[in-house]
Amino acid sequence: MLSLALVAGVSDACAQSGAFVPVRKSRPAATSNTSIDAATNWTFRMKSESVVNSPIVRLGDVVVPLDPNIPGWPRMSRSAVGLVPVSGKAMRVDRQRLTEVILNAEATPRRLYWIGPDATEVTYVAVANPAASVATTSGVANSGATNSGSAIQQANYNQPANAVQHANGQSPAGQQVANRIDPSPQRANLDPQFADRLIRWIELALLREDASLLERYKLSIDRHQPAIQQLELARGIQAANFVNGVKSGPSVLRVVSQGLEGNIQTDLIVSLEKNPVAIVPIKSIRSGNRLGRADLTERPIPIDEWDDSYCTDPIELVGMETRSNLRGNEPILRSQIGKPTLIRRGDLVEVRVINGSISVTTNAKSLGDGAESELVEIETLEPRKRLVARVVNSGEVEIVTRAPQAR
Repeated sequence: MLSLALVAGVSDACAQSGAFVPVRKSRPAATSNTSIDAATNWTFRMKSESVVNSPIVRLGDVVVPLDPNIPGWPRMSRSAVGLVPVSGKAMRVDRQRLTEVILNAEATPRRLYWIGPDATEVTYVAVANPAASVATTSGVANSGATNSGSAIQQANYNQPANAVQHANGQSPAGQQVANRIDPSPQRANLDPQFADRLIRWIELALLREDASLLERYKLSIDRHQPAIQQLELARGIQAANFVNGVKSGPSVLRVVSQGLEGNIQTDLIVSLEKNPVAIVPIKSIRSGNRLGRADLTERPIPIDEWDDSYCTDPIELVGMETRSNLRGNEPILRSQIGKPTLIRRGDLVEVRVINGSISVTTNAKSLGDGAESELVEIETLEPRKRLVARVVNSGEVEIVTRAPQAR
């Protein structure tokens, strides 16, 4: 009887950081070992969800071998696992069922290892043109064909899995590729956790080229686009560059990855949305200080963190006074700044009372703070009487009364 060892919960911390997963290196095809003995070890990665275009679920739809050169895998990948409901209801497949499928096949190994989730959910999606579907069980990493359309059309085009990608944009001889986007509902059959990890690797590759890119723009990558399927055997992202430069809107991102069988290159469709810019102080500023241009700088803010009360124009802030403490590199709210305070509580001010063409000047004490054109309460010295005056200048307020009218 064959013995079976299942290893669950294998750490993938290095994969989350963008490093290569430590797996057994693939042997060259010329020297590949096709025999299976007591020392043979096979390792499979379980997908957490899968989308199939046929009611028959096969082994290659739900698992990915970490070594694509294992003996007999092309045959085993076509082994039937079960039938998925065509109503669209998801079918759950666990490791135990898959283990039985592998053990019942001919020439199975002595030890079998698993990484990834314990089960996968398979959903059936009908395809209008199955012949144009991207093959997900062949294990071919460098699939794809280019057409003569735009770069975005080429990245969205759904090619056969064994087509050859040419750098010069020409199709293989004798093969006519339609110059359009295939309207059939194609979806990449990738494990969501692995797809999210790929996107994180791509972001890290972009940050190596431009450290502030993800601060200036919000990057969106559809993990279900067919082109991302080519990265199924990727073990890290070597480079990621925008074909037509960095700009808002849909863009083509050329990704180069290192896979088990060599380098993989694919063009992904991504969306860049420019983040709004807020004015922030270079360093913390206490309340009551006036702002200068040298105290301010700009900082992009993620769209989901944006507040319409943030200040966006540094010119409007120059010469203003802080109403509360400002923290360095934090957006300035409009309520945190105001006109400079000209009169403070307890100041002795000059009061000018204007009544028509008559103007009387006296002294009073301010009972509050006020900026230009603001109203403050004052108290006259002799006799002691409280009045409300308007601030006109530093240490000067005025009271305008109604001029007498002759009847």
